[in-house]
Amino acid sequence: MFSESTGRRLQQDGQAFRSAQPFRFVVIDDFFQSAVAQGLLAEFPRFDPQFALNEMGEVGGKAVRTRVRELGAHYASLDDFIQSREFLDYVSQLTGIPGLLYDPDYEGGGTHENVQGQGLDQHIDFNYHPRTGWHRRLNLIVYLNPEWEVDWGGALQLYRDPWTDQAPTHEVLPLFNRCVVFETNEVSWHGFATVALPEEKQALSRRSFAIYLYTRERPAEETAPPHATVYVPSGMPADLQPGVTLDAERHLELRAGFARLRAQLRFLYERELEFTAQIERIKHALEDSRQVQRAPLQGYAIQKSVSGLWPDDWAGQRVRIAAELTRPARGVRIGLWAPAQLPKGQSVRIRCGDESREIHVAPGRVAESEVRLRLGAGALLSLEFDAEHCWIPSSEGASGDERPLAFRFAHLEIDHG
Repeated sequence: MFSESTGRRLQQDGQAFRSAQPFRFVVIDDFFQSAVAQGLLAEFPRFDPQFALNEMGEVGGKAVRTRVRELGAHYASLDDFIQSREFLDYVSQLTGIPGLLYDPDYEGGGTHENVQGQGLDQHIDFNYHPRTGWHRRLNLIVYLNPEWEVDWGGALQLYRDPWTDQAPTHEVLPLFNRCVVFETNEVSWHGFATVALPEEKQALSRRSFAIYLYTRERPAEETAPPHATVYVPSGMPADLQPGVTLDAERHLELRAGFARLRAQLRFLYERELEFTAQIERIKHALEDSRQVQRAPLQGYAIQKSVSGLWPDDWAGQRVRIAAELTRPARGVRIGLWAPAQLPKGQSVRIRCGDESREIHVAPGRVAESEVRLRLGAGALLSLEFDAEHCWIPSSEGASGDERPLAFRFAHLEIDHG
């Protein structure tokens, strides 16, 4: 699906990405083959208000479609391609980031359409996938606008630090089949200027296709605590000086800006209340447990340490159990249950002493395994469980539970023979 020039320029574009400032990015024109880009444009969905709800739950000027395979054959082929080894290896070579992962949820991605009057304040993106817990590493955006002018706004703007300097360091026009790749970190501030189409062009809109790529691990110096998207609203317009007379259009523009600021503050306030309530619930749960955390381990043993388990018996992605045997043991029988919210099920690596194995658990089902060993009374039994995926309940809007949950034990029994 790549154009011939995209493959030919890989080394050159990689050097441009790694040397870019204020953070790493690259602009690649004629990214896909012409027929591919034209097919994506032809199947681009019409603007639908039900897909245009903003973070405050209001209908805005940006429509997002994440179920891209439903949009047509070209988008289904594109979805196949971006999860292929060819595509992921290309982006890894371009950026120098190994182990990139495709996101089947298209969290925040898919087709984006921005209509007249829509802009995007300077921001940095959320840094962990809400379901898997993976590190968000790259944004890749392909623009699908055959007709676009500088004066129409909508240019992607990159910033050094919008808290202290609201002048962008780079502006990139959203031209047809132009791809922008940039890293996602705590300094990758970006946004775009308000779409301001001339009267005769207001049937147009700013269209793009976006994906976000992840890794399971990240260098410690680039890692930050989990956070949602962080916005910095625009400051006072530079042309608003003493003695300026406001016409009706400018007055409406300023009113809209203040309304947006108030909506953002209200959203942040309500989110703070939600987080505070969640912290209180967790504190109460810990206080109510009134006991040392224990694993559901059956057999003749004294538990010494447990980590990665919650008081309600949910397991996180890494569980460690250590117990001192009071009778000899010749094995451990294990049953794991994966939540139905993990559509591909769960893979768990189990280690017990020198023994190691991996089992797959289908969603909503139990999988069994047994580890054979020979340990005498007084020996330390060490069990380790490392799950590949996790599920965060709040990602479905059902609760404020932000815990990454991986599996539950159906049973965990020591075989004493």
